[in-house]
Amino acid sequence: MKHAPLSLRRVLTKGLIGIQIAVLVGFVMLAAVPILLAMGVQQNLDEDVVGDIARSIERGADGGFVLAPNGDLEKTIANYPEFWFLVVDVDGKMLTRGNVPPPAMQHPETLVHVASANINDLGDPRSPYAIVRSRNTDIGRLWVMTGGGPTLSFGVLGKAFGNPAFLGLIFLLSTATVLTIPSLIQRSLRGTEKIAQDAALIDIGQSDVRLSYEDVPTELIPLVRAFNEALDRLDSGIARQRRFLADAAHELRTPIAILQTRLESLPDGPHKRQLQRDSARLGGMANELLDLHRMALSPDGFEPVDIVDIATQVTADLAPLAIDAGSEIEFVGPEKPVMVKGDASALSRAIANLVHNAMSHGGAAVSVRVEVNTDGRVVVSDNGPGIDPTQREEIFWPFHRLSQSPNGAGLGLSLVRDIVKRHGGKITVATAPQGGALFEISLPVIAANGP
Repeated sequence: MKHAPLSLRRVLTKGLIGIQIAVLVGFVMLAAVPILLAMGVQQNLDEDVVGDIARSIERGADGGFVLAPNGDLEKTIANYPEFWFLVVDVDGKMLTRGNVPPPAMQHPETLVHVASANINDLGDPRSPYAIVRSRNTDIGRLWVMTGGGPTLSFGVLGKAFGNPAFLGLIFLLSTATVLTIPSLIQRSLRGTEKIAQDAALIDIGQSDVRLSYEDVPTELIPLVRAFNEALDRLDSGIARQRRFLADAAHELRTPIAILQTRLESLPDGPHKRQLQRDSARLGGMANELLDLHRMALSPDGFEPVDIVDIATQVTADLAPLAIDAGSEIEFVGPEKPVMVKGDASALSRAIANLVHNAMSHGGAAVSVRVEVNTDGRVVVSDNGPGIDPTQREEIFWPFHRLSQSPNGAGLGLSLVRDIVKRHGGKITVATAPQGGALFEISLPVIAANGP
């Protein structure tokens, strides 16, 4: 089962919103619970009923109070038989309802001097608790003393959580989180974009590149360190392999040279010629291994070279070999130099390998064309059978051969690709206009063409 990629932005945004909501809920609960506990120990009367009472008081014709209970007050009266209240104003007008405890009736006019009070012991065992609150109404300011009515409970938490201010705060915090988290993460992970770019540069030609720790979040440093250490181990293994191949090639050159010398002393005949071809193949393999080792060295010695001059010289050197094989070879290029930075010997070997490949696999009487363009492209094409599109990547693998030809060891095209990559270029394979294979080397031009 394929899982969706993990999004750090999504995870952090959802996590922070959840944390903020949990903190707000916890804060409201911590703030409300002590109040409820304290009220439970004392009178815990719900003062919302004071507003219901004040809204139910009207002025009569004589200036006195008239009770016109609204719906909420009617429910309270019906549900709480011991419910009572006393209302006064600044002029001494008074209204009572229910069994008001006698102590509350002793000096009701003094209530106008009290803004708010919680009475824990009114002196009446039936209703020992009472609250005093004042409210501004359409008929003036009223002072209300009440008891025996609804009490506070944990339902106050529900009211707090459903409060528009609480919900609005959650909405604002969530919106701010959604808007700010992506940019904060992008700034925090800016260093990872740089190490991703550095990692993209790492290949066989630039294996010494290491990822930088600069601007990398502390949490990702162990990952970057482990990656760099893995690259160190790979480099060490590749270096050992290259040294082994170079040493083996060096050791093979002497016995191969001795073998070729001794073959020269044999009488002419088909067996001698076959042995000479075989020994030449061994010698070519040793030379290609040495070239691979040499190309693994640092390109610090690169210098400006004329790719037109290099391709011209290669074509001229291989023309006699092509003519002896009954093939044709031609060169097409600009009259002006095309300058690139590189190793002339290595670039010459790359072009020569492509020409050899065309003559070896293009069939009898193949026509080979070498072309240099002013933009740094070198094209080697032929009119042979071409290369199957499904195998155009495999032909660059070391020791990979499409045919069992006795010529070559399967290292020529691998060497060409390594040479081109180390020169900052690329090589592609296509079908030539004449139907055969077309290899195109693209190299970066470093200077304008001379006269």
